[in-house]
Amino acid sequence: MNFVVRYKPDEQPSLRPHHDSSTYTINIALNREHIDYEGGGCKFLRYNCEVKNTKLGWMLMHPGRLTHFHEGLLVTNGTRYIMISFIDP
Repeated sequence: MNFVVRYKPDEQPSLRPHHDSSTYTINIALNREHIDYEGGGCKFLRYNCEVKNTKLGWMLMHPGRLTHFHEGLLVTNGTRYIMISFIDP
């Protein structure tokens, strides 16, 4: 399954902590921090690890269901777009 997520301060500024319904998740940056939006990113809570300031077209891949409980961090200005792919081999 593939879909685009839009984060905007006045609509959906962040995403609560969750597990994805996938074996693996791919997250691709569709626009640029500090140019198109401010803030945002992904935080893996168990590991206290944040992935921020990804470059346009860069991909983040992680396990979906079991080990990588994560959240979408707050976008404070502009609009952030990411493409998500759920992979279930």
